Formats: sequence, C-alpha cells, structure tokens
Amino acid sequence: MPVPKLERATIRVPATSANLGPGFDCIGLAVDLWNETNVTVDEPSITLSGEGADSLPRDGTNLVASSAHRTFLELGVNPIPLAFECHNNIPLARGLGSSSAATITGITAAFAFAGFDIAEPETRRRIFVIAADIEGHPDNVSPAVYGGCQIGVNVDAGSPDCSWIVSRVEISDEMKAVVFVPDFTMATKEARGILPDVVPRSDAIFNVGRAAMLVHALETRQWSLLRHATDDRLHQPQRIEKLFPRFRPIARGALDAGAHGVFLSGAGPTVMALATDRFMTICYEMSENARKAQIVGKALILDISQHGMQIETEFERSN
Repeated sequence: MPVPKLERATIRVPATSANLGPGFDCIGLAVDLWNETNVTVDEPSITLSGEGADSLPRDGTNLVASSAHRTFLELGVNPIPLAFECHNNIPLARGLGSSSAATITGITAAFAFAGFDIAEPETRRRIFVIAADIEGHPDNVSPAVYGGCQIGVNVDAGSPDCSWIVSRVEISDEMKAVVFVPDFTMATKEARGILPDVVPRSDAIFNVGRAAMLVHALETRQWSLLRHATDDRLHQPQRIEKLFPRFRPIARGALDAGAHGVFLSGAGPTVMALATDRFMTICYEMSENARKAQIVGKALILDISQHGMQIETEFERSN
C-alpha cells in the first residue's frame, strides 16, 4: 500500500527567553507567543505577515527556507520545493527567540516533508540537535522545541563526538512572564561582541551559584529566592551599561510592584519579569517607568508555554 504524501503542514513555534539572568547560553524559557507557518509543496516562496513583514528576506536566505534546505541535505534527501506562509507574532531582534523560531520552523518542515513522524521523541531530539548546531547554543532552541524551562549543554564540545543534551526544569503554571518590549532592536552579534573572553573567577563563582539557585527556586517554588537568583555578572552588566542603561528603571518598577525576579531577556532589549500575582500592576509599572525614561514599547503578560513546537499535517487523499 503506497504511503500517503504530506500535502500541507502548519507549524507553530513559541517565543523564548534565553539566560534568565545567570544561565548564560544554557537555560531558556518558552512563553505563550507564537509564530505560525503554513507549508505546502509548491514553487519555493516566502510570504510574510506580522513582525518583520517589511524587513525579512523573501528568498532562500530567509532563516526558515535556509534551515529547511540545510536539513534536507543533512537527512540525505533531495530538497523538496516548499512554499512558506509565515505569520510572525514574535518581535524581531528583541531577545525573544525570533531566529530560533524561524530555524526550528524550517527544520521541522524538512523532517515532516521527508516523511518523519514529528511526534516521535527521536525525531524531536534530532530537530533540537540540528537547531542547536545552527544557533551555536541551546538556550532558545531547547524550550522552543520542548516547551517550559529547559537546560541545554554541549557534551564534549569541540570533539567529533560532541552532542547536545537537554533537561526540563519544572516550573509552575501559576508563574507568568511580564515583559516590556522596546520598539528598538538589539542585534545579538553586537550584544555578544561587547562581552569579554575571560572573566574573573569570582564572577564565574557568582554565576554558578545563582544558576543553581535559579533552578532550585523554580523547582521548589521558593519564589523569594528569584530576586537574587536572576542576578548575573557574565553578560547583563556589560549589556546594560553599554547598550541599554535604561533597563534599570524598568526592572526596578517590576520588582517594586511585586515581581519575584527580573532580567534582560536573551541579548535584550526586552525586559522580562517573573511573577505569580499582581500581573497588571507589574505591567503598568514597567510601562510607566519606561515612559518616564522615554522608552517607547509595549508590555505583555504571557503564560509560560509548557509545550514547544507543534505541527498539524494534511496528507494527499488517495483515489
């Protein structure tokens, strides 16, 4: 009996926040803000709406298309011509994982149209590994693929046998992310370029302790620990000082209003606060402090997304 061919797929990938303060390049969190892409076998094309519709490329250099092409080659499959209709809700270059979402969309499309079952754990693991290879770090791609809060690390980095592994950090459904998204962008490459290659031992110890406390606080619901557990010395002070000094009044507004912890989301400039109540008050105070600091943007209250990438498929009907 012939295997039915995939005709259409709808792929949804959540926004993510990397680092959560001290977990630089290894801890990430998925939130309930999604990009949705319809994919069909057709003349290659990119259709865009929403965030980035006026700025993203509409050819093979688009991350969705290029990630799909790379994945077909890695799978040993002749690239299948695909048309992507992208509806983007994740703001670009704001520290909410827009590039990871695009990368995972393309990889997932390639696996699906190559005949793989995306529901299989091994398929999802391979999607995660390819995405981490493309991104170079797992902090955004792990929660985008698996949902919730994730820790990802590279085992034996630099060796031919290196591999990415991931582990979930349980986080309560009562937790929400209150975010302030400035209108200006911050390129990840620029935000990485200002970081030192060597850090003092005391700063490394500082971050190891905070990262451990962060995971413990989330797992045990000891919310009072998060105020200090989201602190960091490896990337936030440098980025805030040189690129976004007006982060401080927004963060202070969130904490004063009742947030448990606050941090720069990814490379920024989005500011994310974690809270279990007083969401509207926190949202208002972040917005008001941003206004006083003459920062234009928008505030959102987002659920934690316990689920990562999702796909719906339609197969050709047999005669």
